[in-house]
Amino acid sequence: MTQEEIQLYSDIVKVGFPIVGTVLGGVIGALSTYFITKLNHSNDDRKESLRRRQELVLEAAKDITEFEHLIGTYTTAVSNHVRQLDGAIDMEAARQAIVNNNQSLRRARMTLKILALTEAEKHLEDYIVVTREVIAYGPKIKPERIAEIAKVITKGPIKFYEALAPELDSNS
Repeated sequence: MTQEEIQLYSDIVKVGFPIVGTVLGGVIGALSTYFITKLNHSNDDRKESLRRRQELVLEAAKDITEFEHLIGTYTTAVSNHVRQLDGAIDMEAARQAIVNNNQSLRRARMTLKILALTEAEKHLEDYIVVTREVIAYGPKIKPERIAEIAKVITKGPIKFYEALAPELDSNS
């Protein structure tokens, strides 16, 4: 090998390796940036999905609270009527409020089904079974039975709310 060839190879190595290193470093930097950005977006999407799920759970709980108010008012009116107490609540108006304003109950049920919260849905249905008796029989219910039902209705669907609580845990 001649001196010129050695010099040529030496110059190629001196100039070539830094260029290859720069190009390789750029490629590695671009790939790592891509994967980190993709991972961050994935985490952001997961957090947003969890936040939206929690919002829907809270909306369902609020909807059931609205229904609780309606059924509680009607139950109190029926209880007063059955026990022949003079109540300030118009029983027929309270019944009509349940019939005309039950969208909140329907929304909550739909939300529970969409979110696949079967345990909470089961507890809600257990509560609704009790409320159906008051709505169906109203003033024809015996005083002893309305007293039992009123206790359940005024406590509210406690097991339902307890089943929703884990959904609101921010560490989920």
